Amino acid sequence: MQLTTLIVLALSSTLQLMRPAIASTTRAPNPLILPTIRPVCLLPPVCAARSPRVCGRLANGMCRRFRNICELLDVNRRDVSASNKLTYTHTQERDCRRVRNVGAALANWCHQDCPRRPVACRRTPRAEEICVRSRNLKLCKVLANRCQLLNNNCHTRPRNNWLPAQRRLCGQMQVGDKARACRTLLPTNGPDVTISPPVLPRPPTSTTRRPLSNGTVTAG
Repeated sequence: MQLTTLIVLALSSTLQLMRPAIASTTRAPNPLILPTIRPVCLLPPVCAARSPRVCGRLANGMCRRFRNICELLDVNRRDVSASNKLTYTHTQERDCRRVRNVGAALANWCHQDCPRRPVACRRTPRAEEICVRSRNLKLCKVLANRCQLLNNNCHTRPRNNWLPAQRRLCGQMQVGDKARACRTLLPTNGPDVTISPPVLPRPPTSTTRRPLSNGTVTAG
């Protein structure tokens, strides 16, 4: 009986000595690592050199070609920062059929398919009147709005003969007048020539000497 008690006491003391070693070898569980929330990217995406050209459309019906989608987004960002509300929407390629190439200077009215029948155009204010010019650059006339321009290009001969032009080319024409010869515009930007006045030579100054009472001579 005493021997059994001694064995039990020896085993219990051995287990107590081994507990710190076992506790030191056990690893603590890894803490939960949450993913970092990154801010939304405000810059446009990076486009490759072979990125395709895209067509952008304004709300007023003007279309423009861009080198890639990155250029379209960049132009929109610059316009918004300049308090300009003209923002382009990426549209289908056929809308840019009338746009010859890339650039703001070549923007043109978006292509619109011809309806089967002439459209009944509603009355619009004078601010929407358009001066149009024929493709041979000889005749001009004034139309009430883009709806009339669509009817003229789709349902008159020759088709697609009228293009928007500067209002000055129509002169005093009004809506309903027959097409007449376009007004000739005089060039306004002449060469800047600055003519400076001639520089005249200064007259020579004569130096005369007069004698003093004490015999010395001074320049007068």
